[in-house]
Amino acid sequence: MGSYEQEQRMIADGTAERGYTAMKYFDELDAELTEETSSLSHRPDYRKTLFAPENDDIYREFCAYVDLPKPRFFDAIEDPIRVEGFSAADVYYAMISKNSRIVQIDGAAVYNMLVKLRTQPEIAKKVLDFIPTCYQGGCGKGDAAFERGYYDNK
Repeated sequence: MGSYEQEQRMIADGTAERGYTAMKYFDELDAELTEETSSLSHRPDYRKTLFAPENDDIYREFCAYVDLPKPRFFDAIEDPIRVEGFSAADVYYAMISKNSRIVQIDGAAVYNMLVKLRTQPEIAKKVLDFIPTCYQGGCGKGDAAFERGYYDNK
């Protein structure tokens, strides 16, 4: 029995609420944080997005991701959901590849972006296509403007 089915049984028994699997996953992530990194982490309230019943298919796949052995990989999900042409693996790659300052993205953020692709596709696609203009507080190689040829680099 996977975590989704276990969560559903616990909800029926009255011993858990929807999102229980995600909360356990967050506890696991938080246990790995140092004091410094914990002050830099931010986690939104997913009750109206990822945990919402209308996004049950996405939440079910998130639970399947949580069930994977560590290290978890988004492309290990069999028959992944695609929203606006994006799978969770595609979303992860789009989020991490365009900003070298991002060092880690948790699974809930990736699956929440699938929800955003479903509910606000135009905005979500802009976010996934976004490339910061100045990487280290200055312009130069690796900078999107530089890559587009806006600087002579003389």
